[in-house]
Amino acid sequence: MRSSTFLEDTYLPDLGKGSGIVIWGFRACAMGGAGCCTIVRGFEHAFGTSGAPLLGHMLALAHFIGHDGRRKVSLAMPGCARITRDELFLLTVFAAAQMQDDALRDAHLTWLTACSPDQTITGLVDQIAGAFACHGYDIILPETAGKRPLQRARPGSLHALAGGRA
Repeated sequence: MRSSTFLEDTYLPDLGKGSGIVIWGFRACAMGGAGCCTIVRGFEHAFGTSGAPLLGHMLALAHFIGHDGRRKVSLAMPGCARITRDELFLLTVFAAAQMQDDALRDAHLTWLTACSPDQTITGLVDQIAGAFACHGYDIILPETAGKRPLQRARPGSLHALAGGRA
């Protein structure tokens, strides 16, 4: 994976337990490890009896993004301390759901999947985020989430001309 895919100076352990568990579980689900005993026990330890259903919801979300989404999403390998730009978008989706900011949630989910999320997917995201919040796991975004690098506008290569038929 290219180093530019990762965020600079942002590491998963610095984002708190909630963000860490979200990314850990999502990576595992996306890469076929949802049934791994370590993942299952970890979710049971963190969420009690609701751990298995929550992991099932994450698996369904990973399936949607991986199969129904229209863009390739970059994920780091499970256990990696670094975080990709796409994983930041995923964290933003869950953080917005915890803040009950539907517009922000939908905007980042649309970017992540390159399609408009339907009510089933947004409901799934809200259930996952709600379960994390109920168990005291807040999703924390890195400070770089709201910052965009400034780029100078380039002069356009298209010019409007007096029109007619083409």
